[in-house]
Amino acid sequence: QNVWDEFVKNSKNGNIFHTRKFLNYHKERFIDHSIVIYKKNKLIAIFGAIEFEDKIVSHRGSTYGGLIVRKENKSNDTLMIWEEIIKYYNKTIEFRKCEYIFDKYPSREVEFSAKHLGFQCVNEELSTCLDLNQIKLTKGRKWAITKCKNLKIVFDDLEYETYYKILSKNLEKFNSTPTHTLEEMKTLKELFPNEYKLVTIYLDNKMIAGVWLVLATPFTAHTFYIAQDYEYSENQPLSCIVKEMIEYLQEENYRYLNFGISTEDGGKVINQGLFEFKESFGGFGVSRFYFRREV
Repeated sequence: QNVWDEFVKNSKNGNIFHTRKFLNYHKERFIDHSIVIYKKNKLIAIFGAIEFEDKIVSHRGSTYGGLIVRKENKSNDTLMIWEEIIKYYNKTIEFRKCEYIFDKYPSREVEFSAKHLGFQCVNEELSTCLDLNQIKLTKGRKWAITKCKNLKIVFDDLEYETYYKILSKNLEKFNSTPTHTLEEMKTLKELFPNEYKLVTIYLDNKMIAGVWLVLATPFTAHTFYIAQDYEYSENQPLSCIVKEMIEYLQEENYRYLNFGISTEDGGKVINQGLFEFKESFGGFGVSRFYFRREV
């Protein structure tokens, strides 16, 4: 694990969701089939993956997957690595590529080489991202933030049970449940005490909204589960939380805040209201791609 995670830390395109520390927290749910690639006894790439329905999937237990390479690799190295991966598995391979804002270096060798060797983009979903150096609130969002009086922000709250009840109630409207269980959320907080932060807001000592914030890289943060008690929506608690997160991340010299996707069913269904909320802070669209190569 230590060698793998150190490689991710120093890689060209890895983030917290590619580490073994993250992937191992629910490893009993999957049949792991990850590999490491060496060249002349030097580790040059890793590929976190599981076996699922007679396919290799990278990585079903994570927000993101795909090939992670060292920054010294050239395009020819990446092409060779994909060739070896295809030959080794000899199965249908799928991977979910994170938005470019998570990459440490502006490179596209991984995707280009994959497509050159027969991978097809089978789905594209749209996330909304904030460039923290260029925040531009709409008039409506500025007005909403003025409604945040008498609200108390807790930036690293540990009241996960209360938050989970609000979140679950929100998702009931869509006949859905949180992807993570309450225990999984607590486990991830224990594993990554500095990277996972529950940002909540209180009115008269009652929690009324929260967002799960993940510091995925030293320059890009990612949100999960924007949730509120709708009885208090007129108080605009989510506007207040996002404003607080923006200010915190700016102070910590982060470049991007990724709000995640506002699409469903592989990009086929668009949640326009969610897009409008995120874009009202100056957000712009960034794509998350799903690739597949059939045997």
